Amino acid sequence: MKYRIGVDTGGTFTDVALIAEGTGDILVTKVPSTPHNSAIGVMDGVKQILSENEISADDVSFFTHGSTVATNTLLESKGAKTALITTRGFRDILEIGRQTRPDLYNFRARRPEPLIPRNLRWEIDERIDARGEIVKDFDREDIDELIDMVKEHEIESLVICLINSFLNSDNEVKLKEMLKEEFPDLSITISAEILPEIKEYERTSTVAVNGYVMPKMNFYLRDLENSLQDYGIKSDLYIMQSNGGIITTDTAVEQPVRTVLSGPAGGVISGTDVSSQTGIGNLITIDMGGTSLDAALIETGEPQYTTNSRINDFPINVPMVEMHTIGSGGGSIAWIDSGGALRVGPHSAGADPGPVCYDRGGTEPTVSDANAILGRLNPDSILGGKMKMNLEGARKAVKEKIAEPLGLSVEEAAEGILKVVNANMVRGIRVISVEKGHDTRDFSLLAFGGAGPLHAVDIAQELESKNVIVPPSPGINCATGMLIADVRHDYVSSFISTTTNTDYDKLNQSLKVLEDEARAALKRQGFDEDHTQINHSIDLRYVGQAYDINVALGSAEVDAETLKNAIRDFHDIHEKIYGFSRREESLETVNVRVSSFGLIEKLESKRLGEGSGAEVTHTTRDVYFDGEFHEAKIYQRSDLYMGYEFEGPAIIEQLDSTAVIRPGQNVRVDTFGNLIIENTDTAHKEDDMDG
Repeated sequence: MKYRIGVDTGGTFTDVALIAEGTGDILVTKVPSTPHNSAIGVMDGVKQILSENEISADDVSFFTHGSTVATNTLLESKGAKTALITTRGFRDILEIGRQTRPDLYNFRARRPEPLIPRNLRWEIDERIDARGEIVKDFDREDIDELIDMVKEHEIESLVICLINSFLNSDNEVKLKEMLKEEFPDLSITISAEILPEIKEYERTSTVAVNGYVMPKMNFYLRDLENSLQDYGIKSDLYIMQSNGGIITTDTAVEQPVRTVLSGPAGGVISGTDVSSQTGIGNLITIDMGGTSLDAALIETGEPQYTTNSRINDFPINVPMVEMHTIGSGGGSIAWIDSGGALRVGPHSAGADPGPVCYDRGGTEPTVSDANAILGRLNPDSILGGKMKMNLEGARKAVKEKIAEPLGLSVEEAAEGILKVVNANMVRGIRVISVEKGHDTRDFSLLAFGGAGPLHAVDIAQELESKNVIVPPSPGINCATGMLIADVRHDYVSSFISTTTNTDYDKLNQSLKVLEDEARAALKRQGFDEDHTQINHSIDLRYVGQAYDINVALGSAEVDAETLKNAIRDFHDIHEKIYGFSRREESLETVNVRVSSFGLIEKLESKRLGEGSGAEVTHTTRDVYFDGEFHEAKIYQRSDLYMGYEFEGPAIIEQLDSTAVIRPGQNVRVDTFGNLIIENTDTAHKEDDMDG
């Protein structure tokens, strides 16, 4: 039998999912992450899951990985020493940015320092005009000067972004080739290969991010690739992208900017599978781990995407699953500010030393400590008994640093910590839902990550969501999502025009060039026409508007009727997001896009066996809800069978996560093992309305 492995590296734990191709059985494990070298944690997890289940490395047919290396490199400002080459007069693009300020009413607010300092932003005397014609070419003296500066400053990565190169890439390509002759091992990124579209600031920022993280990503992926091969795994190493697709290691090394939300995107893709299983098209996904929460939205079974993202306030304009990340996780530290208010996060205890209750040297009270004190986490152990809990240490930390200063009992302080962190997460979720024109009452909450199911029912009540869904293996949901993702490539080309004066021949030619490139790339990777899917779309905006909206075209050939439908969809989306539309006004076309998919053979989801209808064996313990302890039933997730129903208060424990059920909430187990938890507040409001 052959197996597929997906690995997601988080801030606290590294999650490993293994699926048997013949049966669809899923095996999972979690090991502590190794922030100093993530590859060690990945290999620890792989070796553990294979040895525990007596599976040979030779039997692994497919391996995919969600990496946090690019993200952490950005957040920690630990990237390569990078230089930027740009057209004379444009060296300060990264510093000038846009007119928007970080804090509108704070005149002292500062933007983060550019990734590339001014002394490493070099100008070259060349120019391409707004029609894409080369007005001035550079000469050999310019190259010699650049070569000297690269040597003098010991540059590790070089970024090239020339003005209007999205219309004509000749100068960028030629410049790269000439510098590669001199520095064959130097990482060199050109904007024409990463983001050939209009808007010089966003293009420069995106390519700067790519160059900044490229050397570190290259070292990490090649090291991991060699480690897997040395261990006997013959499968190619695939990397999860921020857009929910996977790419080869070679592509990830050249374009690491496409992996900055690598891990969380896997969870959203898994959410589409849950949507199909349950028949619930509208889902808000929350992925809560040890350091952060990632919230995303699935509408009618499809994730929401964006090409305008910011990581650490740096614009990154490549296609990504639209999500909002906040510093709220199990390791988020609780503290009291100068005004005497209880705060939680964004600082985290992380994997090392971790929360106090993990007994690995942590001293600061965290969200996990609060959950342990309130009985929501097993007071004896977690991870199936592999990690012992230090409950007394957690109580002492919360007592000394939170409870006593606020004049509260330890339990009241712990519950306060949970209320504060839940409020933080609700605000974050509203960014991708309410602020985008969605009503959270029309959505169910899909909770995963090691800590997501611990907080989901409380969050759902605040959002008035329909119900809560907890998948069978929530703690490794991102890893399982990677195993159902298709290979994906995105291509873009700027096409500036008005919808009233569109040259359809030129528009279709632009799309065809992108489509031919997309099909050729998939063919090189072994995908035939039967396993290839091509999607076409266009970016539209009102004339003079600064931001655009991507709209599906639904056809490879665009005519007046196709464009008319796209215009109608644009107005509908604009009205939903911003509350108004101007249907009588003409529009501008900005970019055309092609997304190509190499379709991976999907494995059938594992169904639970039917039970006898008898009561499932459970234990009990006291769990704190709303100011008092309740006797709660403690279930093992593996004991629950299809169709089983029960009522809270209850705790459901498993290797990779713990789910909390509030008093009075009803729970049922569906065909695929998903927990469907009724949102008590919503149910009561509907009853009141009926009455």
